[in-house]
Amino acid sequence: MDLLITEPIPWEDRTSLPERAGIYLISRGEIANLIYIGRTWGRKGIKNRIRTFHRSATTGKKGHAGGLTFHSKLCGDTEGLIIRTHLADDIDPNPEILHPYISYAERKLIWDFVRDHGRLPLCNSE
Repeated sequence: MDLLITEPIPWEDRTSLPERAGIYLISRGEIANLIYIGRTWGRKGIKNRIRTFHRSATTGKKGHAGGLTFHSKLCGDTEGLIIRTHLADDIDPNPEILHPYISYAERKLIWDFVRDHGRLPLCNSE
């Protein structure tokens, strides 16, 4: 099963991201330069999760583990970052259905990256 991934959104335009559940992929340019794959089913969705990532990534303050890893490995340098998303629009919003789907989609994208590149994205730890 291939997951539909959106076109890239520049980091500077991250406030335009949806307030919906889904997966987000952060890279510097091409998908081969993938830095992090994350998920959210939180009330404020991807937009809020990227906001939290940005705060941790640029300040080193707790809030997002991937953002903290980004801060330590890349010194908070967000220049040239882009975001792609996979939204769970066609999935039943019931948490008993939505949460397993979001978890599956995140793990599938991480596995696809590991299979193709022989490693995790830089800021993913598992």
